[in-house]
Amino acid sequence: MSATHIDQNPKSNTAHTEFQEKSVVDNREGGHEVVSQQELAIDPQTERRIKRKIDIRLLPMLGSMYTFSLIDRTNVGGARISGLDQTVDLDVGNRASIIILVFYVGYVIFELPSNLVLKKLGAANWLSFLGVAWGLISLGIGLSKNWETVAALRAMLGILEAGLFPGCVYLISAWYRRYEVQKRIAVFFMTASFLSSFSNILAYGLTQIASDPVNDGWKWIFVVEGAITIGISILAWFVIVDFPESSRNKFLSPEEVQVVKNRLLAERGSAEGGKVTWKVIKETVLDWQVWSIATVYMSGSCGTYGFLFFLPIILRNGLGYSQSLSFCLTAPPAALAVVYALGISWAADKYRVRGPFILMHCVLGVVGLCMIGFLNRPTPRYVGSFLGECGTNGLIVTGLAWGQNNVRSDAKRSVTTAIQVMMAAVGGIYSALVFRQQDAPDYVPGLVATGALILLAGALTLITCPLLIKANRQADRGERVIEESPDFRYTW
Repeated sequence: MSATHIDQNPKSNTAHTEFQEKSVVDNREGGHEVVSQQELAIDPQTERRIKRKIDIRLLPMLGSMYTFSLIDRTNVGGARISGLDQTVDLDVGNRASIIILVFYVGYVIFELPSNLVLKKLGAANWLSFLGVAWGLISLGIGLSKNWETVAALRAMLGILEAGLFPGCVYLISAWYRRYEVQKRIAVFFMTASFLSSFSNILAYGLTQIASDPVNDGWKWIFVVEGAITIGISILAWFVIVDFPESSRNKFLSPEEVQVVKNRLLAERGSAEGGKVTWKVIKETVLDWQVWSIATVYMSGSCGTYGFLFFLPIILRNGLGYSQSLSFCLTAPPAALAVVYALGISWAADKYRVRGPFILMHCVLGVVGLCMIGFLNRPTPRYVGSFLGECGTNGLIVTGLAWGQNNVRSDAKRSVTTAIQVMMAAVGGIYSALVFRQQDAPDYVPGLVATGALILLAGALTLITCPLLIKANRQADRGERVIEESPDFRYTW
């Protein structure tokens, strides 16, 4: 037995990490094989301090970029009740659905290639470039004169925004252990969702810059929000740190970097790192549980996009609220969804399960959608938006973490993330197709179709969890090896 020590003095900045190697007998091969199994004993205070430093450096900036990513893709809803429909004749036929749909075509196609570019160029370089580019596109939408130009620019916006979310999720999962991920994803995603919900209030303020806010205010929404995106993205280049081993990693000491790497190595083994090859892509694409969990995530995305795009219109034209009140009333449901998602994420990480929480999200989501679609009085219908947003946002943060938990290698995680976010974009396409202009202002068929997709997520969860539990029990008995590691177990 051998051991290597990095001593920890409570008064110093170094961390105490102990490695132990064990001799493992491989009975299946009939011989002895020495396998290095690194068991780490890290001072808890040191570990908490390092995680806090990573949280502060990583999450606020990624959350800020994703906030304006959401704003720039979903500000169409506020713009439509501020003169966009009349200016570019967007209320003719299915034009409104088309400008939403075209965004997701490029979004689906370019997600995986974008993650591959991120690994090659680095997160700071790539994510900052994407942000500046789509900020310019958003600004250009505000100068558009016809709906065809809006549609073309929205398609380009989808191509550029495709890389941000999977890149952020991949970056977060590269810094934290499996059961630390959901809380961070929840903070990152729900903070962005919450702040972007206030974009409608911001949008209302921006419309007042125009001499005719009701008819021309929409232009200022795109111009100002695009300019803010550009500024944040330039700042991001100086703040974002690629990966623990990156040469840009100056905010941690060498000893702290080693602690981070050792923590990840102890959990993932030598699988951490590695290139995305066609073999890895094939293995990931053929992994049934990746697709099952990605479909769960897709259902949450469909519901969330439905609320972001169409809740202002339902409040304004369906429930009869004024323009200013319709802008303001979109924020409280999103605020409650943040509190709900953070609480659920804490519990899910604590108990290390995902499936039971997914089922709870499904129930909340379906009940909320039914209240919005089938009740008559405005107040109960508005209450339904609180339940619906809690359920759909819960599906997103839990589904994302579940997918990340059930892969071991860094390369497979990159592909899994791209698949998950690609399926989220499919959810956006689905949302654009089922919320049709002819069903305005209540969009009951769209609400029903969204509820059906959430029910599908619940059914898949009921099928997936027992199969994952069965696989874990087979691994416990030595009948199979999961993710090429005898110690790895699926999260269910």
